Amino acid sequence: MPEYCFYRKSKTLVVLERDAVRKAAQLTEDGWEKLFEEVRASDPESALKRLAAIREDEVTTERTYIAGSAFS
Repeated sequence: MPEYCFYRKSKTLVVLERDAVRKAAQLTEDGWEKLFEEVRASDPESALKRLAAIREDEVTTERTYIAGSAFS
C-alpha cells in the first residue's frame, strides 16, 4: 500500500504519493503547505477519508480532555 502526504493552500487540499518528489517540490515552491500527517491507503480517496478520521479523533480527544478537566 502506498503512503500519501497532504498539501494545503487556502481551503484546497492535494493528496500526493510520498514518492512523487518532483511534484512535492513544485507544490512547495508554489506556496503549498505540507501537512504533518502521512497515511498508508489503497488510493487517494481512501487517504482523504483516513485524514478526516484522524482529524475527527483529534478534535474529539481535545474536547473530551477540556470538558473532563473543567468538571473535575
